[in-house]
Amino acid sequence: MIIKKLVISMLILTVIVGSYAQDTKTDKIAVQILDRMSNVIGDLEACNFTLSSSYDTELHNIGIVTRHSTSNVIFYGPDKLSIQTHGDKGHRGTWYNGDRIYFYSYDENNYAVVDAPSNTIETIETINNDYGIEFPAADFFFPTFTDDIIDNFNKISYVGTANLDGVECFQILAVNDSMRIQFWIANDSYNLPVKFSITYKKKNSPQYEATFSDWELNKNIPNSIFDFMPPSGAREVKLVPKSN
Repeated sequence: MIIKKLVISMLILTVIVGSYAQDTKTDKIAVQILDRMSNVIGDLEACNFTLSSSYDTELHNIGIVTRHSTSNVIFYGPDKLSIQTHGDKGHRGTWYNGDRIYFYSYDENNYAVVDAPSNTIETIETINNDYGIEFPAADFFFPTFTDDIIDNFNKISYVGTANLDGVECFQILAVNDSMRIQFWIANDSYNLPVKFSITYKKKNSPQYEATFSDWELNKNIPNSIFDFMPPSGAREVKLVPKSN
């Protein structure tokens, strides 16, 4: 799914390794939980999940309104990705097969194709940097996830446990000058993410919130589902680089 201007982006969690500022307050328990979650995700050979999102956006002459989307995401091995998203912006699909990445609009019956790096993480980062395209919850799959949080937030706290729809979760808060992020991570053997939210510290305090569900781990998935075949009559279009 092409989610332009989605409030969570790789631009928020830049890959920077640096020294901690003196006023940084980092809770060791919070870091251990984030590390555990990140390590589990990194060890997976495959996973698929559903991400239900709501996000605020500003409309001209109207103000802040809330949009919704639901994405079904499949990561398979180091070089396969499939995303199907339904939402207020329509139905869109993304296919990455280790060689090329395809973006298709079901509503407009058009598609774009871009040559891509040979692994999923590098492809996500490259497409985001070059075209500004966002990928649902992609930051959680970067091996530098915990370091990125530490480097970009001057306060990280373990809040305690919370119950979300019958799932006991660890709750973690990360704060910097421009935003606050909350994470809810399952308190079980896998410690997978259950929910996260972002609040921006600016006028109207726009928010983003997303909930994970229907996790399936290390499922055998046919390689063929990651190849895109343009439907009859589909029109190829060109992606416009972010610099333009």
